[in-house]
Amino acid sequence: MAHSAKFVIGIDLGGTRTKIGLIDRQGRTLLFRTFPTRLDLGRDQSLKGFILNVHSFLTLSQKKGAAGALIGLGVPGTIGREEGIIRLSPNFPEWKDVPIARIINDSTMLPVFVDNDANVVPYAEKWVGAAKDLNHFACLTLGTGLGSGFFLNGQPWTGGLGNGPEFGHITVHPQGLRCGCGNRGCLETLVAAPYLVKKAQQSLKHQASPYLTQTLAKGSKTISAHVLFQGARQKDPYCISLFAEMGRFLGRAIAGLVHVLGLEGIILGGGVSRASTIFLPYLQKEFNKRLTMIDPKTVLLAVSPLGDKSGILGAAKMALDRSGEWNKYLLHSENIKR
Repeated sequence: MAHSAKFVIGIDLGGTRTKIGLIDRQGRTLLFRTFPTRLDLGRDQSLKGFILNVHSFLTLSQKKGAAGALIGLGVPGTIGREEGIIRLSPNFPEWKDVPIARIINDSTMLPVFVDNDANVVPYAEKWVGAAKDLNHFACLTLGTGLGSGFFLNGQPWTGGLGNGPEFGHITVHPQGLRCGCGNRGCLETLVAAPYLVKKAQQSLKHQASPYLTQTLAKGSKTISAHVLFQGARQKDPYCISLFAEMGRFLGRAIAGLVHVLGLEGIILGGGVSRASTIFLPYLQKEFNKRLTMIDPKTVLLAVSPLGDKSGILGAAKMALDRSGEWNKYLLHSENIKR
């Protein structure tokens, strides 16, 4: 039966790179690989390449004597969870209404469970991460966007519409930058990597940052979030100001979230969270200031200890949990028939 599987394959499908791991029931990663998603090849070819890479990973895990018995997949965008369908994803514009679970199952003959990539992260944090002792918490993934996933009452929460929370798309600055969702001034536009980079690029006209000006003069053609982080570490005032502003906006928004839901903790992950040494003090100060109805000391603010494996671990645990529920349902149905 699937829920008694010793090993599970966790997949974190990204717009640029896909992560895949072989996970045991204790949450240990036995094998980990990444491969390019290659969306530039078009839907059919990128899907074909994806399946080939999954097959290669399965073959490798079998050679190591630890083959996965089921697959969990996290995908950005709107997901038909029960059907295992990618309905719509900004990162995968051609992958509309793709029955990804069936495609993988037809190729591997393994049960496949699919969810939004941000929704699977809390599974990982509750299982082996920073939220093991929490029952009400949110995971915020800071990267090319702001993903959010919640556990309430010790269970995953995806809301009445089933799509999960979109904390990154609350409006906090109505006259702010245009967001990818079409709105203006979403929280995402104040904390996600592309928007930090966009602001930095605009600052070059005014030579606001000596560090960035010198970096580009030395031959670096582009500004990235990593470059901004390095600038802040080297005490460049402008780079520090970017992360300070980001921390303050995030602190205000998180305080509101804790007020509304009474959360015990907020776990930060994603690529931008690597700059937490810069922005976290500003976030914490603003959070403490704005959280007036709850003692800030009772709320955990932490950076995920799972690094770039949170997605595969969360997808794996999601698959283990849902396969167990599915088998209980099948067993119950069989008993009714009898």
